Amino acid sequence: MDKKVYLRGKAGTYWYNFTEGLAYALTYKPTPENLIYEKKLRYGSEKLQYINTYCRKDIEDKPKPLMIYIHGGGWVSGITEMRNTYTRNFAEAGFYTACISYTYAPDKDYKGALNEICAATDIIFDLAKEKKIDTGRILLAGESAGGYYIFFMAALAKDKTLAAKLGITFRHNEEFDVDAMISHCGCVNLKRLLDPSCPQSKFPDMKMMVCSLLGMKYEDARKFLETEEGYLSYPHITADFPPVFFTTACFDWLRYEGYDLMKEYDNFHIPYASYEGTGIIGFHAWTIVTKFKKSRECLKRTFDFIMPYFAGESKQIQDGVKNEKA
Repeated sequence: MDKKVYLRGKAGTYWYNFTEGLAYALTYKPTPENLIYEKKLRYGSEKLQYINTYCRKDIEDKPKPLMIYIHGGGWVSGITEMRNTYTRNFAEAGFYTACISYTYAPDKDYKGALNEICAATDIIFDLAKEKKIDTGRILLAGESAGGYYIFFMAALAKDKTLAAKLGITFRHNEEFDVDAMISHCGCVNLKRLLDPSCPQSKFPDMKMMVCSLLGMKYEDARKFLETEEGYLSYPHITADFPPVFFTTACFDWLRYEGYDLMKEYDNFHIPYASYEGTGIIGFHAWTIVTKFKKSRECLKRTFDFIMPYFAGESKQIQDGVKNEKA
């Protein structure tokens, strides 16, 4: 890897994790008494190879669908615990929630991080019988760079040959499928994100972030994305992709990436819904901070959209929807 690309990526890690740390301190809430919180369930020995999970105490011994959340942070950062106050909404609604931590770029490229996310998913599947997780009902969610990874996981679910093409190890790939997704300001198509003619490329530090993910200088990354190997470095929507609830933000350059993804969904006639944050949640990915009235409205609309794909199969999910809407 080019030394300048690496140093810029590492500087991004320190800076963005510093700002996330401040946001985490402002949004922190203790775990509600009705939830079981298992912190840093290991799927590997490296520092960031862990999962944070939530489960409602009263349904601990009952089958429940799985929510996998993948955090953002421009691929170079992200404090997994900051997403707790968002994922616990889904735990309270009856899901077993698993928020996956992974190694940042530039220390690992997209294949390295994706391999970690698959390894974490394998561990969750291994624990399914013990934790009473229904792995036949899966919700994927993520914000920003996490959107890239959830769409990639959907691609792996729909194309069982993709993992081998990428050199990814995913033991449970054959049985892994996705029922619905939630993308908060997701950045997905690397080619668009580096194309100066696309408005989403104007997002602050986008060049640094994508170049850190690919481990290449800007000019080399642009050329790489035109190759067959480069085509495989980001997910491509196909007609069998799962329904998605998209959120965008009115002050965010990445809203254009959301608009482009919705156009792709329109082309394939795949169901989706959307919500654009305004005011205090009009900034990038603030729709996950559910302490604000508008973000709670967004959350309610999210549940309205996704729950038909999960409700009706277990009493606890139906009750969870009622509790969330109250």
